[in-house]
Parts: sequence; structure tokens; C-alpha cells
Amino acid sequence: MPRRGRHRKKTRTHVVEADDNVRGSLLSNDELRVPRSLVLRRGKVEPELIDLVADLRNLMRPHTASNFKEDARNRKMTLARYATALGSSMGVTHLLALSQNGPKITLRIGRTPGGPTLSFRVKRFSLGGHVRSAQRRPYDSSRAYESPPIVVTNNFGDQTAAPHVKLMRITFQNMFPAVDVGTVKLGDCRRVVLFNFVRREVPEEEDGKDASEASEDKASAAADGEDDDLEDEEVEVRHYAIRARPVGVDRKVRRIVESKIPDLSRLGDISEYIAGGGAAAVGGEASDSEPEDEATHVVLPSKFRGKGNNAAQKSALKLVELGPRLRLKLYKVERGLAGGDVMYHAYVSKTPREARELKERKEGEVAAKKRRREEQEANVERKRAAKEEKQAERERKRKKREEVAMARLRGEAGVEEGGPEGSASEGDDESDEGSDARGDESGSDGGEAPEGEEDDGESEGESSDEEGSE
Repeated sequence: MPRRGRHRKKTRTHVVEADDNVRGSLLSNDELRVPRSLVLRRGKVEPELIDLVADLRNLMRPHTASNFKEDARNRKMTLARYATALGSSMGVTHLLALSQNGPKITLRIGRTPGGPTLSFRVKRFSLGGHVRSAQRRPYDSSRAYESPPIVVTNNFGDQTAAPHVKLMRITFQNMFPAVDVGTVKLGDCRRVVLFNFVRREVPEEEDGKDASEASEDKASAAADGEDDDLEDEEVEVRHYAIRARPVGVDRKVRRIVESKIPDLSRLGDISEYIAGGGAAAVGGEASDSEPEDEATHVVLPSKFRGKGNNAAQKSALKLVELGPRLRLKLYKVERGLAGGDVMYHAYVSKTPREARELKERKEGEVAAKKRRREEQEANVERKRAAKEEKQAERERKRKKREEVAMARLRGEAGVEEGGPEGSASEGDDESDEGSDARGDESGSDGGEAPEGEEDDGESEGESSDEEGSE
């Protein structure tokens, strides 16, 4: 069947401009600067901790591995191994590892690839499902997790704070992307993560006890799980969603604006629903979205999520908790990924000499490990070279045997080729000699036969003469 219609002519072409390339490279660089986290569990844990891992992944969204599956064989891998295996391929910048040892729950936050590692003791926690079940109107929106949350650090002090407190604040802030006030969109501000630093008064040490004995008592109490009264510094973690509702609008009108159709079957007109039996004279019922504190009333610069939250509209902001809730106690800071010397410990205090000895010991362990690794690599290389040399010697011997065998086969083949030709010539000679001998014999027989015949004729003639004479 012939083709119908004329040939198509291409009228649209794709032109790649240099500005697009530059813009794409800048975008990729910006994406590379975005922190990416990985929340995992190590070892055997209770089912509640598995749910806590899922809640922490929701808290860290969208720049986290939400569907990461831990292999049972890799649950005892160190943070350094995880960073080596996933840091370069997935671009992971922070590792959050949950582990359990009996009643103790530990959360380690490590910065890849060089650390440091902050170890927290999880004192108490509540799952997101428990928080939502206690709410009258829980907030559930999957689109709120499409943008990173806003990080709020409270009561961490200023530059005069302790080094471990400043390290905690910097770590919590660097776990999430930084917010640029000039370019951020109002619609992307949907969640808030609060880190609240709590300081408590601790009882004074008893007289007659020095600092080392007090620290030992504190460490033993912490090991027994009786350190609730001894904790002087804790961090509370809360996760909220931002909800905005129009201000100054009657509740019934707001229900209509929010597309919630009321029941008007018993009313004659919609004005009766809005008036509510004379309530319109006093301005109607106040909206339940208007809290008593007017400090939460803001004028929206652009449209926000929700009905009636348009630009230049006055709305009231409200925080709805999403969960999970965490109460953490920082007890150790290590250099590197859980493998270096201890920079800070909440329960054990060391003198400068002990700290220096510990650092020297750690450096010696690292140097010894590096030396053993080099020795192992040298041994492996030596064994590999010896194996290759042995294989080459075997190959050389095999080739030599093959050459000897081939030479022997060639020699036997040459002998066999010379043997049949000589025997054939000798047989020919013998056959010729035999034929000559047979010819001579036959010749001699032929020459004598006529003489015999003549003799026979003579004898016959003589016998006939003798008969005639008789």
C-alpha cells in the first residue's frame, strides 16, 4: 500500500545555549552542597525502635533514604564502613545510627567522612503515631514532606557556650539545608524541627569526695539507669507542621470558604445559618483558629497552603505536632567516625595527663593498624608474586615436557619412515633375485629339454633299427 501524504518536514530544533550549561552546572553544585542523611539501625532492636527509625526518616525528609533496607549481615558494620560504602555513591553527609543494649538506647550522629561523632543516650521517646492518636484533629499531609523543615535551636547559648554545646548546635543545623531568606518560597515552609537545650540544677557533691570519685559514682549511676536526677544537660526534639487559617472570619463562613458544605435542610435561607439566631448582630461566633495571643497573626506575603490563605490576607499560624518526641543526653564526643580519641565525656573526667596518654595510645593504635595493614599488603603481594612465579615455572616445565614429547614423536616418526622404505627395497631386491634365479632355472630346463628329446629320438631310432635287423 503506498504511503499517503507528503514527507514530514522537521520545523522544531533543540538549541543548547551556553547559559543553560552554566545554569545546570551551578544547580548541580548547589545540589551537592545539600546535606543528605541516612538513618539506620545497628544490631537487634525492639519493634518500637524500628518505628522510631521510620519516624526519624520522615523527620529528615526529603533529603534522606526513606526506603533504605538494612541487610541483616551488615547491621554490625561500623559507621566508617557505612561512610566508605555509601558516602561517595549516595552523597551521604550525616549518619544517624540507632542501637540498643538492653534498656539502653543509643543514637549516634556522625559527620562523613572525617567525623566527629556525637553519641546520645535516648532517655525518652514517643512515636509519631502515639502523638497523633492523642490529638483531636491530627495533621496528615504527605505534601508537607516534599520540602525540608525549618531548624530552630533554642537555648544553646552564644559564642561563650561550652565547646560541646556549640558542637551540638552546629551539628543539628548542618543536618538540614540552610534557608535563604531572600529566595525561599512561603509554600515550602511547611514544617519546623525544634531542638531545645535544657539545663537543670544538679545536687552538689558530698563533702569528702574528690572529682574522680564523684565522676565514678555518676558513671555507675548512669550505668544502672538511675541518672534521671543527675542529668544537668539534655536536648528535647520536637517536630511540628505549620498550619495557617484566616483571621477575622466567622467560623461558619470559614467552613463555607474551606469547601465544607453545612447541613441546610432545616433552614430556609443561608442567612439563617450565618446569623445563627441573632448572633449576627454581635458579629457572629469567633473562629476557633484565632488564639487569644494576637502575636501569631501575620499578613501573608504570598499564597500559603489552605483555603483562604491568599496573598495580603491576615492569617493565624498554628503549630501541630507530628512526632516523634525525643529527649537526648549527650554523653560522648569522638574524633572521627566512632573510632578516634574521646574529645568529651559527660560521665568520665580525665586530667590533662590522662587525656594526653589516651590520645597517644589512640595514635599508637592507628599507627599500628596502618603498619599491620601495610605488612598484610606486602605479604599478600609477596604471596601473589610467589604464586605467579610458581605458575610460570609449572608452565615452563609443561612446555618443556611437550617439546620433549614432540621431539620424541618426531624421532619415532622419522625412524618409522626410514624403516619401511629400506625393507621395501630389500624385498624388491630379493624378489628380483628370486625372479632371476627362477628365470635361470627355467632357462636351464628349456635348453636341456631338446637334447633329451633328441636322445629320445635317437634311442627310438636305435630300437627301431634293432627290430628291423631281427
